[in-house]
Amino acid sequence: MADTKWDLAAETKALIVVDMQNGFLKPDGFMAKGGLNIDQCVAAVVPNQRVAAACREAGIPVIFTRYSLRPDYKDAGLLALLRPHLRERNAMVVGTRDWEIADELKPMAGDIVVDKQRHSAFYNTNLEVILRGLGVTLVVVTGVTTNICVESTVRDAFARDLKVTVLEDCVGAVDEMMQQGPLHSFRYGFGDVMRSDEFIAAIKRQGRQGLVAVG
Repeated sequence: MADTKWDLAAETKALIVVDMQNGFLKPDGFMAKGGLNIDQCVAAVVPNQRVAAACREAGIPVIFTRYSLRPDYKDAGLLALLRPHLRERNAMVVGTRDWEIADELKPMAGDIVVDKQRHSAFYNTNLEVILRGLGVTLVVVTGVTTNICVESTVRDAFARDLKVTVLEDCVGAVDEMMQQGPLHSFRYGFGDVMRSDEFIAAIKRQGRQGLVAVG
């Protein structure tokens, strides 16, 4: 973990897993149906499983976000105009298979789920309230897609004076430029980027955190 900006051991951490839903990760999801390459997103599933398990073991809260839209897309805003085909595919509509968090990453007892209607997990949600209540000073961000919802969440976390670490093998985009560009920006202007095995090794060395359990 050379050139890291934050001292992981000194921070109170939470894991934010962004939008690891069937729509982004499965062959019958809206992204694959639209002809987008989901290989990077799928590749992020197993590392996310390992990180979530390690965080639970270390007493670090695990928070899942879920893009959640009405069937009529009245809450989708400009996304409905920019990408009208999403509505045609019922993308991210509450209660559909697309909307569900992938089975491989189903939230467990004690995990938190935050529903959102915009790219950022902080916009019009209670995520910040939850993080402040937990005393979190650093968020570890994973999920999809790197250049849209992950990036929006990272930028908004930083603007709220939350330190950020992104796990590069736990995020995915639909092409390499959309993957590497944001990662470069994260390193330059927002915090740390590391691999999941580095992060897991770090929290195992640190031991358990004394955080309040939430349901």
